[in-house]
Amino acid sequence: MRAFRLGERITIEKVIFVEIFLLTTLLLVLGWYFNREDPLFIKSRYDLINLLVVALSLYYGYSGAIVLIFLLSVGYFFFYQPFPLNDLLQNLLFALLSSEFRYIWDKKIKLALADKTYAEQMAELYRRELFSLKFEYDLLEKQFVLSPYSVRNILERFKVPSSKAFMELISDFFGIVSAELYKYEDGKLISLEKLGGGVKVDKEDPLIQEALELNTSFYIPPKDILRKAISKEVNFIALVVAESYAGKFLLAIKDMDFLNINEEVLTYMTILLEYYGDSIAFEASGFYCTKFCDREFELQAYRMQSLKERFGIDSFVVVFEYPPERREEVVKLRSMVKGLDRVCINENKVFVLLPITPKEGVERFIERISKNMDFLKVKEIKPIGEFCNVG
Repeated sequence: MRAFRLGERITIEKVIFVEIFLLTTLLLVLGWYFNREDPLFIKSRYDLINLLVVALSLYYGYSGAIVLIFLLSVGYFFFYQPFPLNDLLQNLLFALLSSEFRYIWDKKIKLALADKTYAEQMAELYRRELFSLKFEYDLLEKQFVLSPYSVRNILERFKVPSSKAFMELISDFFGIVSAELYKYEDGKLISLEKLGGGVKVDKEDPLIQEALELNTSFYIPPKDILRKAISKEVNFIALVVAESYAGKFLLAIKDMDFLNINEEVLTYMTILLEYYGDSIAFEASGFYCTKFCDREFELQAYRMQSLKERFGIDSFVVVFEYPPERREEVVKLRSMVKGLDRVCINENKVFVLLPITPKEGVERFIERISKNMDFLKVKEIKPIGEFCNVG
């Protein structure tokens, strides 16, 4: 039922009319059968009809209250002489108060549900972007200069989006000996690839359920691994969960290099697993923006297009034109953009993808770039949805 607002026409649905009519008719029949002198009980010690008015008005709102008052008026007209105007006005007062309460309460519930949905969506968005930031800036590599690997180095080797390639990468970089990759779909865990002897997991396992429900990755603390292995309580030492545009994936690890059992490596693997899922979805989508930009540009464009469709978050592509003889200077533009931005250079055009950026931010970006490269001319600015296509 649609709530009533000032200035709007009140519409009464057929179902409401039928239900109110039947309830009122039933009341009249029962009242006539048991008490013909006062079939609506308005002369009794307690005005029972007001209880019905309050109950139905709270349940149906303004629409139901209007129908009920109309039907009561008809009943009063035929069964009571003189017409009980005071009782009808009292019924109307109860109906209006109850309907107003129903309207206010219903509005508060809808606002609370909207806030809850928005908070959940933004939490999911911020979680994904946190991982993206760790990828873009290589924070771990900056913290550990002697680190033998970085996310960027790993992803450069991840050319083929396949589960086999993913398992080979985590084996080479993180010393994983035995693991199994699953996809969580329709309430089931579907095995995609094994490494070593693999890992059999039970979806009913509380640890598995917690990881899937909370989208969280974790190790079993080293001090507990031996105790749990002896008691056969668990057959894995780590769970990695990532939700991507291709769905939710779970990596169960049974055996790996002991030196890599730490939170930093766990974050690396979570990012890589999410990237794997995004790559699978990207390859299957037939998505493209241009015919000459590299895969990183296309993949980032796909992510931003998905964010726009799911959450309405804006991203833009700025197209610059430049003289061909100044190409060497244009290449420097790659070092002038932020970590999430992507640059694609053609023979006489430059495409700059500005993720999660409003129109005002695009204008500030153009102003900043123009100060350093005044030979760049803005040809067009397009939202990601208009710039890219789905084949």
